[in-house]
Amino acid sequence: MRRFVVEVLVDAAILVIVLGFLSLISVPQPFPFGTDRVSIVRIDTSGLWVFILAGAAIALVERTVRPLIVAVTGRLVLATMGAFLVVVNAITLWVASLLVPQLAVAASPKLLWFLFIALVFTALSSIADVLFGMGIPDIDQSGRGRAIWRLLDAVPTPRRNRIIENVRLQQVYDTIYQYGLDIAIERTPVAAFRSAFQRRVLRRPVPDAATPEAKVRMMLQTLGPTYVKLGQMAASRREALPPPLVEELEKLQSDAAPFPWEEAEAILHHELGGTVDDHFASFEREPFAAASTAQVHRATLPDGRRVAVKVQRPRIVAQTKADLGVLEELASVAEKRFELAHKLGARAMVREFATGVLKELDYQNEAYHALRIADSMRSFPEIHIPVVDASRSTSRVLTAEFVDGIKISEVDRLRAAGVDTTGLGSVFIRAMIKQILVDGFFHGDPHPGNVLVDPATKRIIFLDFGLVGELRTDQRTTLIQLLLGLKGADSAAIADALIGLGTPGPGFDERRFRSDVDRIVRQHLVYSRVDSIGAGISAVLGVVFDNGLRLDSDLTLAIKAVVQAEETGTLLAVDIDLPTVAVEQAKAAVLERLTPEAIEKLLTGQAFRVGQELLRRVPTLEAAAWSWLDQFGKGRIVVTVDTSDLNREIGKVGDLGRQLAIGMLVTGQLIGTAILAAVLLQPSVSTEFQTFGYIGLVAFGVALIVSLYVLFRTLQAPEGDET
Repeated sequence: MRRFVVEVLVDAAILVIVLGFLSLISVPQPFPFGTDRVSIVRIDTSGLWVFILAGAAIALVERTVRPLIVAVTGRLVLATMGAFLVVVNAITLWVASLLVPQLAVAASPKLLWFLFIALVFTALSSIADVLFGMGIPDIDQSGRGRAIWRLLDAVPTPRRNRIIENVRLQQVYDTIYQYGLDIAIERTPVAAFRSAFQRRVLRRPVPDAATPEAKVRMMLQTLGPTYVKLGQMAASRREALPPPLVEELEKLQSDAAPFPWEEAEAILHHELGGTVDDHFASFEREPFAAASTAQVHRATLPDGRRVAVKVQRPRIVAQTKADLGVLEELASVAEKRFELAHKLGARAMVREFATGVLKELDYQNEAYHALRIADSMRSFPEIHIPVVDASRSTSRVLTAEFVDGIKISEVDRLRAAGVDTTGLGSVFIRAMIKQILVDGFFHGDPHPGNVLVDPATKRIIFLDFGLVGELRTDQRTTLIQLLLGLKGADSAAIADALIGLGTPGPGFDERRFRSDVDRIVRQHLVYSRVDSIGAGISAVLGVVFDNGLRLDSDLTLAIKAVVQAEETGTLLAVDIDLPTVAVEQAKAAVLERLTPEAIEKLLTGQAFRVGQELLRRVPTLEAAAWSWLDQFGKGRIVVTVDTSDLNREIGKVGDLGRQLAIGMLVTGQLIGTAILAAVLLQPSVSTEFQTFGYIGLVAFGVALIVSLYVLFRTLQAPEGDET
C-alpha cells in the first residue's frame, strides 16, 4: 500500500509538471500554419485533487490494463530496445484519461499532442525511477504472480505460449532494466539518495555495499529458477567472465519457499494414481528441502524402507518454457548488439541450455541417469548411488532411497567420525575421472552439496542426477591429451588438444591462437608454476575465448567437473596427479574389457554386423555393375555436377531482389508522405480534413519507420538467411 501511495503522488507530480509546462506553450490552429494560437493543453481545473485522482487512475491502469497490453505487444519492447514503451504508456494514459476526463483538453490535432505528452511523461517517469528506484523488483518474489500463471496456464488458445512469453518478457525486461540502472548509478551521488528513499519511504531493505557482481547474482535470483540455472551454467565459462563475477555466480542457490501441501498432494494423486496412503506407509507433509523447481518429502514404504519423494512445483513447466522463449529472444538481440554475446555464441548456448533444462524437468531422465551412473560405479565399492523406486516415479515425481550423511567438504566432521579423508579423496577423484574420461557419462555438478559421506559405512554418496554430461570417445581422448599437455607445460600439445575440442569461429586465426597459448603456458605453467590443473585450465581457457574458439556445453561441463573434483581433493588433503590418474583409469578400463568372454562377444557382434552389411550391399553392387555396363554400351557416361556454389549465388540474387523491393516500398512511402504534407499545407484545406490528414500522416510515418527497420535488418542478415 505504501508503494502504491508513493506511485500515485509521483504520477500526479509528473502530470502537474507536464501539463503545466505545455499549458504555457501556444501553437497555431489549425496546426501548423493557422492564424489563431492556443495552448497545447488547457487545464480545466484549479484543484490539485484532480491531479491526485489522475495519478491514482494511472497507477491502477498500470496494474490492470498494462499487463494486458504487454501480453499482446511484449516482443516489440525488446525489438525496439524499449522505445515501444512510449506507445504502451500512451495507451495507459489514454485509458486513465477516460477515468478522469475533466483534467485537461488538448489542442488540435489531439492525437499528435497526446503522443507528445506520453513521450514527455515517459521521460520524466524514467528520471523519477532513477531518483527513487520505485520500479526495482523485490528480491523475494516467491508468492507473486501465482494467480496470473495459473490463469495463463489454463487459457485454451493456440497463442497461449506466446501470451505467456510476452508477459514474462516484460517482467524480465523490467527486472534487468532496474538492476542494470542500479549498477550504472551506484558510483554517482544519486545512489545514496536512491538507497535512502527506498529504506525510509518505501521501507524496502537494500543490501549494504553490494558489489555490481553481487547485484547480478541477486538479479538472477529475482528472475527465478531458469535464470539461476543459467547463472550456474555461466559460472563454468571461466574463460569468458571476470573472476569476481564467476565467484558470485558460484554462490547461486536454488533454495526457495515450499509450496502448500494441498498442491503437492494433488500432484501425487495425479501422477501415481490413488491416495498417498495407497503408496506409502507414512508421508511427512512438511518438506525437509525446497528448491526452485521441486520440494522433497520424507516417507516410508509399506515394507519399511525410508525414501525421499521429490515433487515438482505446480506450473513450473509453463513458466520455464516461457523463460526459455524469452531467453532465446534476448540472446538473439544480444548477439547482434554486443560483441561479448557474439563471442560466447549466446543463441547456441541458450538452445543447449534449454534442452538440458527441459530434460531436468522430466524426472524419468533423472532416474535413468542415476541407474546408468550406478552401473558405471560398480567397480568402486566405496561409492553408493541411491536406489530409485521406479514404480513410484513419474515425470513429475521421483521416489528414491533416503540417504543421510556429511558433506564431503566438512573435513573436520569426517575425521571426527573416523573417516580416512585422504583415502576418501583419492576414491572420489578416481571415480570422477572414470565417469568423465573413461565412461564419458558423468555427474554434471559434483559440488559438496551433492556429494555426501555416510559416517557408518564410510561410503561416498552421489545425489541429484538431473544434470549430467556425455562425451564422445574422441572428446575423452583429446581431453586426456589436454591434461597431459598441462602437466608437461607443452604448449603445442595443449594447442592441438584445444583445437580438437573446439569449433573455430569465423575470425579464428590458428597461428595467433598457438602463439597466445605458448605465451600463456610460459607465463602461468613454466615461470609461475601454478600448483593445480584447475588453475592451468582457467589460464588457457581465456585464450580459447579470446580467439573465438568455442567449446560445447558438455565439454565445459566436463572441465568444470574436473576442476571441482580437484578442489574437493585438495580440501581432503589428497596429493594426486590428475593426468596420471586419467591414463591409469583408461588403461584399467581397456584391460577390463580384454577378457576372453568380452573379446568373443565383440568379434561375434562385429562379424554379424559385417555380414548384414554385405547382404544389404550385394544387390546394390550387382545392380550398379549392370547399370554401368549398359551406360558404357550406349556410349554415355553420367557426370555429377556440384551446383552448391551456383545455388549460393542464386541466393545472393534473391537477397538483392528483396532488398530492392523493400527500398522501392520505402521510396513510395516517402513520396506519399511528401504529397500528403503538401496537401495539408494548403490554406484552403478544411479543419476536418486536416484532422484525418494528420492521422494519415502519423500512419505514414509509423509505416516508414517500420519499413526502414525491416530494410536495416535485411541488409544486416547473413547471406541466405530469410529472417
